[in-house]
Amino acid sequence: MKTLLMSTTLIAATSTVAFAETPKFMASADPLAIQASEFIGQQIYTTPSEVDAEGYEGLQQEWEKIGEVNDIVLSRDGNIQSVLVDIGGFLGIGERQIAVDMNVLQMVPDSATPEDSTDYFLVMQAEVAEFETAPAYEHSGMSDLSDRAEQAVKTTSAALKNTADDLGNTAQGAAERVGEAISNTMDDVKEITAEVTSDWQDKGYEPIEGANLSAERLTGAPAYGIKDDWIGEVSDLVMSDSGDISHAIIDVGGFLGIGETPVKLELSQVTVLQEVEGDALRVYVPMSSDKLKGIGAYES
Repeated sequence: MKTLLMSTTLIAATSTVAFAETPKFMASADPLAIQASEFIGQQIYTTPSEVDAEGYEGLQQEWEKIGEVNDIVLSRDGNIQSVLVDIGGFLGIGERQIAVDMNVLQMVPDSATPEDSTDYFLVMQAEVAEFETAPAYEHSGMSDLSDRAEQAVKTTSAALKNTADDLGNTAQGAAERVGEAISNTMDDVKEITAEVTSDWQDKGYEPIEGANLSAERLTGAPAYGIKDDWIGEVSDLVMSDSGDISHAIIDVGGFLGIGETPVKLELSQVTVLQEVEGDALRVYVPMSSDKLKGIGAYES
């Protein structure tokens, strides 16, 4: 069965034990190895029947497509624990993300194309009913902060729309409702910000004042998003006319410089955190990677 080759760099970074006799680099990959960039996006099929690891001739009629791999979850020792799959509109199942244990997935060769040794199907043995009760995958305790922030904005938008409808009746009442809606939104944002700060402190980090920052320290710092997930790193900084750091350029996504999207953010839009018992820096951006990419790539 084929193995998944993430990259020697990633494996070396996640390994906890190193042996002097173990090669640090690979000159070439195993012919049957699969890179993560090829694995992500693969269709996953399910069947109630036992899966024959020797192969099948083409896609089988009883197989049901459940979605495609959109991310990989690694353990600290570099092993793949599970793959993340978005299922939605599937036989009436509500849309959500689930994590499928890597041990239940089988890479089954496609015997219809014997000349292509890299052609395979990703199949698991499971009943369709099991997916109806499969739990949604939670990234962390902060996973609901994005939804709460979005809901706060929706509440404000609804209040403003109602206000516009009421303008013909009472301008004073409408103005009061606008003030109340904005106030409620600010309270929600403050509450979310407080939770984020508390969560980072639990992880051993605390906000750092701008006076203690330098371009040399901040460049290369990892960036984390609203779901407490790694979204990229600080690749460059923009200085104001007065010599202060005004903007940060964050390379969102990608791997080893490939497929990254540089996004320019005002320094006030990010929170810089320093390790409480060390000098390591991180930056927190209250947005998802998709929303950041939607800003548009920065061109210097």
